[in-house]
Amino acid sequence: MQKIFFFDIDNTLLDHQANRIPASALEAIASLKADGHTIAIATGRGYGHALEYIEQVQPAYAITQNGARIQRGDQEVQYHPLEGEGLQKLFGLMASRGFAYGATDGFHIHVSALTPDVLTPMGTVDLKSFPADIDHVRNMNVSQGWLFFPESLDDTLLPELLATFPQFDYVRWHATAVDVLPRGIHKMSGCAWVLADAGIDAAQAYAFGDGLNDVEMLQGVGTGIAMGNAHPQLLAVADRVTDAVHQDGVAKMVAQLQREFAG
Repeated sequence: MQKIFFFDIDNTLLDHQANRIPASALEAIASLKADGHTIAIATGRGYGHALEYIEQVQPAYAITQNGARIQRGDQEVQYHPLEGEGLQKLFGLMASRGFAYGATDGFHIHVSALTPDVLTPMGTVDLKSFPADIDHVRNMNVSQGWLFFPESLDDTLLPELLATFPQFDYVRWHATAVDVLPRGIHKMSGCAWVLADAGIDAAQAYAFGDGLNDVEMLQGVGTGIAMGNAHPQLLAVADRVTDAVHQDGVAKMVAQLQREFAG
């Protein structure tokens, strides 16, 4: 029976220590394709920022910006922009509290300040050079925003944001960084669209991830697989755990699954 495999990029496929996707992971994905299975990327990165790795993997689908954009091959088939007026008010609130913020259309990045709270998390996903020119966002179709404030404020600030700006969802992805997404849009909403488009049941879906933005995805597919280097909250909800990315975790789990498929 045909199955589908969803792969996160950063610290799942992409080994940041070596700054590459291990050959073992690419070979494992090629073997899944040869067996007739469907491959999809599901990343928080914008499409332009993910393109280098999408081209290496050559997936049938690419879910980017945590579900805000979906590509089928080279064709964009889903796009969910953030509501502009509300986003500007949200950014105004952040500015009044002394916090930085930013946004992207999937290709261009704009932030309000180049502080350590901004540069450190962005550097962890290979975003190291971008301007502090947030005014350009007013003329953009923004599909992903960022708020930069410490994780210690989550218990008080996130409920306030949800109550004040209910049209958005907020996903913590670094100790100082939170994604802003359209309400109800996340990796699993993207996976659900792909499953319907591909005609594959969720029970036949497998997802690999490592971060908090992978929680819904790992819970929503038939088998959620956390990397050994995953966030503790993701490890807690995963059906299976494999080795870390730099220990060939993807290849090891794919080989194990293929043995199980063969009976």
